[in-house]
Amino acid sequence: MNYKMMVLDIDGTLMRKGCPQVTDRVAKAVKALQKKGVIVAVATGRTYFAMSGGILNGIRPDYAICSNGAQVLDQKGSVLASRTMTPEEMYALVDYCEDYDDALCFCFEDGYYAYVGYETIRQFYQTATGHGEHVKDGEDQDRHLKSMPLAAFCCMPRQRVERFREKYGYLGLQFMPYAVGRYDVVQQGLDKAVGLSALLEKLEMKPEEVVAVGDNQNDLAMIRLAGLGVCMENGDEEVKRQADRLAPACEQDGVALLIEELFGK
Repeated sequence: MNYKMMVLDIDGTLMRKGCPQVTDRVAKAVKALQKKGVIVAVATGRTYFAMSGGILNGIRPDYAICSNGAQVLDQKGSVLASRTMTPEEMYALVDYCEDYDDALCFCFEDGYYAYVGYETIRQFYQTATGHGEHVKDGEDQDRHLKSMPLAAFCCMPRQRVERFREKYGYLGLQFMPYAVGRYDVVQQGLDKAVGLSALLEKLEMKPEEVVAVGDNQNDLAMIRLAGLGVCMENGDEEVKRQADRLAPACEQDGVALLIEELFGK
């Protein structure tokens, strides 16, 4: 198959979780792929600003699917598609997390604003991504007065997620596990496949022309959608079972090896 686009998750795929930057080998392979005329998009739970500061090591993706599909942008950062949370969804999360003192932040276009548990959120992002500076103290809880968030992130035990669903299930919010007790929270029906579908429609491309690569549950929908869905060897077991094939682990620069295999050096 002559694949025209490669869509790459960031954390756990393009680079190791907790690592502050994509390795030179992976960056070189991705840039070489673009020179061959293949479109490169990133699909991530991160917001667009959280890919700045040299994190991608010189890679300039042609497109970005951010906040687990809530926003799609082009290489210049122009928004092609966007969805934000409703006030009812946001306030339900705030009220619930305050009741249990569970850390909560919202993903706005200009930063992660921690509405509950700022230090917990900042320390987690520092450990998980190497960039705690993206987290801002939002405990005044007024950032949403400028614009609504794209998504949220919370730290709570699984049983409290179930209690939230019992109380606020009518909202349909989805809790996507990032790590044990850590969840990306997005609107009902939203995922990376939704963002990818919106991008493909604008580019008049078919899913069969796409290679999608990820490692976690939030990548599963786009892996299923793509013509070739790939899970990293270090990925979630369920995602590995449903992917078309595996790529070497992120720790082995697996994306670079996959690109060389599919597209040549």
